[in-house]
Order: sequence, then structure tokens, then C-alpha cells
Amino acid sequence: MPNPKHEIAEIIKFGIKTEIEGQNFYSTLAQKIVRPDARKKIEQLANDEMNHERRLRALYAKCVGGEVTNLPSQGLGVFKDAFGDKPLAEKDTFRLIELAMEAERLSAKHYKSGEDKATDKDIRAVFAELVAEEDSHYELLAAERESLRGHTDWFSYDGSAMMEE
Repeated sequence: MPNPKHEIAEIIKFGIKTEIEGQNFYSTLAQKIVRPDARKKIEQLANDEMNHERRLRALYAKCVGGEVTNLPSQGLGVFKDAFGDKPLAEKDTFRLIELAMEAERLSAKHYKSGEDKATDKDIRAVFAELVAEEDSHYELLAAERESLRGHTDWFSYDGSAMMEE
């Protein structure tokens, strides 16, 4: 018989590892971006991932108790080997945006499973907020991808593409 507390603990641990991977991905990507406004958007995504990690650690303390131990060796794994040593080419920009979109989509799905399994309304609320934030990141990245394709009339937060150089 499944242990709900154990299942929630594993969802949280996997989420923490994935958020750490996301921080590393977005921080590395920001270093490769030339335009300051684009770099700022990517750095904000890295900061959001840090905030998600903090929230998940607090959720773990509340649900399971104590400090998080024994994180999995890998989270989603979407970001593995994302970067080479060369400057970003235009084709890399689209690949990395789509990679990040996939990670955000999978993260939302993962947190949705936590929301569905949690019985405590406060825990469900935290997972629901994480789902909404990951969905928001996905939409931001999709808008920037479309902006890079020249579809600026589709949607843009401020009219500039985050990855333009």
C-alpha cells in the first residue's frame, strides 16, 4: 500500500533537484546572452527557480520534517548537456528555448502530481502555485520564441525578445 507521506517526500525531492538544475541552466544561459534586457529576463527565471527550491524545502520540513537528505542524482534531466563551449548560434537559441519550455511543462506536470496526491489543503495550495508559476514560465518562453520568429504581434512582455543578441 502506497505511503502518501513518502510519495509527497519523493515528489518534493525530485522537484528540488530539478529546480537546482533549472537554476544552473538559466544562470549559464544568462552568461551567454549579450543584450542586458534579455539577460535580465533569464536571470529572473534563475531567481524563480531558487525561490521554488526554497519553497519546496520549506514544504518538505512541514510535510516530512527535518532537512532534505538524499536528493536524487538527477531531476528531469532535460537540461543535461544543454551547452557546449561555443557562443550561441541562432539555431541554438531556439533549441534552448524549446528545451526550457519542455522543462517547464514537465515541472508543472510533476507538481500537479503532488497537488493530486496531497491531502492537506495547504500542501495542495503550494503545489498548485508551483504549477501556475511553471505554466507562466512556459508562456513567457513561448512568447519569446514567437518574438524571435518575428511574430511580435502574437505576444510579448515588453516588445523585446529575451534571446536576441
